[in-house]
Amino acid sequence: MSTSVSKPIVVGIDGSKAALGAAFWAADEAVNRNVPLRLVHVVDTHDHEDTVVAEAGRTLQAVSDDLNASGQQVKIETDILQGDPVDVLAEVSRSAELVCVGWKGTHDSGPGRRGSTAARLAKAAQSTVAIVHRRHARERVGPHRWIVAVLDDQPDPQAVLQRAIDEATLRDASILALTPWPAESERSENVGARLESLVSDRERDHADMQIAVLPRPGDITNLLAQSADIDQLVIA
Repeated sequence: MSTSVSKPIVVGIDGSKAALGAAFWAADEAVNRNVPLRLVHVVDTHDHEDTVVAEAGRTLQAVSDDLNASGQQVKIETDILQGDPVDVLAEVSRSAELVCVGWKGTHDSGPGRRGSTAARLAKAAQSTVAIVHRRHARERVGPHRWIVAVLDDQPDPQAVLQRAIDEATLRDASILALTPWPAESERSENVGARLESLVSDRERDHADMQIAVLPRPGDITNLLAQSADIDQLVIA
């Protein structure tokens, strides 16, 4: 008899306050879904020094200790991996229920804009990505929650739309569908109508869920920069 293995919720940890906030958000998700929480710290491929790995280990342990001290009943796993953070987390996402990151981190400095790492991951990941804006790790999640469904030009976006509705229903959140077509085009209007139909068919309690359809921006980083008042931005 075969047994199914629960996919973990993965959190990118880089030592930043934003990553710590993302870990607390993800711990709530893991408890609600009854799945493990996997904390992943990615170090540069060229950093083979024991001190770099040891520092990464201390960072992961500190986050684990904070989560345990909060009383969260969640199974925590930790990993130190090597490579580019986006590439590594995108690969890890293949076996993850959800990948969660803070909206800015230690790599979002210098020439890179805030949110650039999160935006790259949103495009590269093979699972849904949660980008957390919360300013305080232990702060309760506020009412500003959006699920963003990023669509391509495939004729039937049913899977992406359904996943967006699943996430929105779970969080009592609004849905923003980003399409490759103009907002008033027939195809964009069809996406809006499909979303409304799927929501209506699913549960009457969510029939008034806010739905918006807009053209997909060329750079999701701008979307992150303009959504500073959003507590959760989940990209399906």
